[in-house]
Amino acid sequence: MLEQAASRAARSRWALHSARVLHSAGLIRPAHPIATTRQARELRRWGPLAGVVRVAARRWPGAIGLVDDRGALTFGELERRSNALAWAWRGQGIRQDSAIGLLCRNHRGPVDAMLAAAKLGAQVVPLPRDLAGERLAAVVQREGLTSIVYDREFTPVVLALPERVNRYLAWAGDAGNHSITIDELIAAAPAHEPPQPAEPGGVTLLGDSPGDVPRGVPCRVRPAYFAAQFLDRIPMPPGRAVLVAAPLARPGGLAPFLVALALGSTVVLAREAGAAQLLARIVRYRCGSLALTPAVLDELLAATFPAPLPLRVVISSGGELSAELGNRARTLLGDVVHNWYVTDESLLAAVATPADWRAAPGTIGRAPFGGRIELRDPDGKRIDEPGRVGSLHVGNLLADRIAPGADPAEDGLVASGADGHFDRAGRLFLDGRR
Repeated sequence: MLEQAASRAARSRWALHSARVLHSAGLIRPAHPIATTRQARELRRWGPLAGVVRVAARRWPGAIGLVDDRGALTFGELERRSNALAWAWRGQGIRQDSAIGLLCRNHRGPVDAMLAAAKLGAQVVPLPRDLAGERLAAVVQREGLTSIVYDREFTPVVLALPERVNRYLAWAGDAGNHSITIDELIAAAPAHEPPQPAEPGGVTLLGDSPGDVPRGVPCRVRPAYFAAQFLDRIPMPPGRAVLVAAPLARPGGLAPFLVALALGSTVVLAREAGAAQLLARIVRYRCGSLALTPAVLDELLAATFPAPLPLRVVISSGGELSAELGNRARTLLGDVVHNWYVTDESLLAAVATPADWRAAPGTIGRAPFGGRIELRDPDGKRIDEPGRVGSLHVGNLLADRIAPGADPAEDGLVASGADGHFDRAGRLFLDGRR
C-alpha cells in the first residue's frame, strides 16, 4: 500500500515537472487551453510522427519546417506532401498491417515516407545504411517489410530483395531509374487529409548487433513525457534551426528531429555529413542545435571554422564520446556538449549535461527524471559504492521501449549488456560491454 502511494506521488511530481518543462518550451500554452487540448488530442489520435507535423502545420503553416539539399519546405508543405503520399500508398494497398523500410540518407524523402506511413497506421522501420546482403534480407523477412523506400545509391542491395517487396525511390539523383519515385506519387495524389487509421503508425528501430542480424525494437514511448525528459536534459532553444547530422535511422537523429518539429524549429538535413557541408549549414541557417555522432564531431572539430559558431546545444550520441574528444569540443565550441546515452531498452537512458561534463569528463551523466539506472554485481545485488564496476540496468517509467526477448526484473529494470561505475557524485561512466 505504501509503495503504491509513493509511486502515485512520484508520478504526480513527474507530471507537474513535465508540464513545467513543456510550458517553458512553448509546447503547453495555459493562455490557450483549447489549443493545448487540441494539440494533445492530435498526438493521441495520430501518434508522435503524424501528430507532431499536423500540430506544427496548424501553428506555423508558412514557417520553414525543413531544409535539405533540394531546398526548403514549410510545415504546411510537409503536411500536404505526406497527405498526398498517404493517399497514393493507400491506393496501392498499404494499410495498418503494412511495414515500410527506409534505406536513405538524411533528406526530405524519408521524412515524407515516415509521416505518410504514420497517417496510414503502418509501421516504419528505418534501416542502417551499412545493412546489406543476407543481413538486410533477414531483417526484411523478420520485420515483415512489405515495401522499401530507398536512395538510388542503394539500388543494388534493394534489387536483391524478394519481388514481393514494393520499391519506391526517395532520391533519384541525376541518373535515370525505373522505380517509382516518392515525388511522382506526391505530385499525382490529392493533398487533403486522409482518413484517420484505427491505430497510429509507429516506428521500429533496429538495435545494435554488430555482425548479427539487428533486432527490431518498437518505440513505445509516451510522446509528451519523452519530450519533457529530453528537453529537461537537452534544452534545444525553441525557434532556432536544428541541424540533424546523425542518421534519421537512429534515435540520435530521429528524436531531435521530432522534438525540433514540435518546437516549431527548422530542421536542417544534409545527405553528406562531411565537415564542410555541416559547417556551411550551421552558419547559413544560424543553427542553435546540432545532433551528430562522435565520429562526425571529431571530423567537424578537425576542420577550420569561423568562431564563434551560433550553436547553443551539441548532442552527441550513437557511440562513445571520449574524454579527449569531449574536452576538445568544449574548448572549440563552448560549454554546449550533451552526451546522450541510448540503449536498446531505453531511448533516454542517461544524459551528461555540460555541467556534468565539466565536473567529470567522459561521463554519460545521470538518468532523466522518471528514469532509473542501477549497477549490480554477479549475484544481482545493487552496487552503490563509487568506483566499483557492475552490470548496468536501465528503466524509464515515463518513456521506455523494451527490446523483444528482454526480461525486465520485477522492479522494471532491464540489463543493458554494458558495465559501468559511478563516481562519488553519482555520475555514471561506462566500462565496456559483456
